Amino acid sequence: MNRIKPRDDRGQTADGRRQSADDRRKPSPPLIVSSRWLRKLAIALVLALPSGEHFAGEGADAPVRFAAVEVFIDSGEQPLAAWQFQLAAERGSVRIVGIEGGEHPAFKSPPYYDPAAMQRDRVVLAAFNTGNDLPKGKTRIARIHVQVTGDVQPEYALRLEAAGNPEGKRIEATISLGTTR
Repeated sequence: MNRIKPRDDRGQTADGRRQSADDRRKPSPPLIVSSRWLRKLAIALVLALPSGEHFAGEGADAPVRFAAVEVFIDSGEQPLAAWQFQLAAERGSVRIVGIEGGEHPAFKSPPYYDPAAMQRDRVVLAAFNTGNDLPKGKTRIARIHVQVTGDVQPEYALRLEAAGNPEGKRIEATISLGTTR
């Protein structure tokens, strides 16, 4: 079997001999990987990954449960055409796992949100509707599904950043939370 000797940048082999053009055109020998080597690599990668306890901030035996946080806006007598709010977990180990739309047909579809922000314990949501059938008064605009790890009851900070009417003018509105399940 012909073996290609290692060479440096000048095309010389390790023993100092200049490689011929024929030697340089020969393909490299195939890399043969044993299943034993692959098993060792897989074990090393698994051991190098952080355990779930690093992600959750709790011990491995911490209880995990799921809940839904409902968000309501009360626009009074004004029709609600657009809104934006921010929700953040201030206490507890919370991970946002899903987002649903509201109860009124105008906001039934899931709102717009930043998926990168959702991976942390906060999210900014927004929606608008240019139709004529818009909610007035108190209505559920979103349901946020969360995974809660540990025994600490989560506490959330909620801030209404904008609420608008069909003409695009800012309206006075209040925002509140409700929790289910």
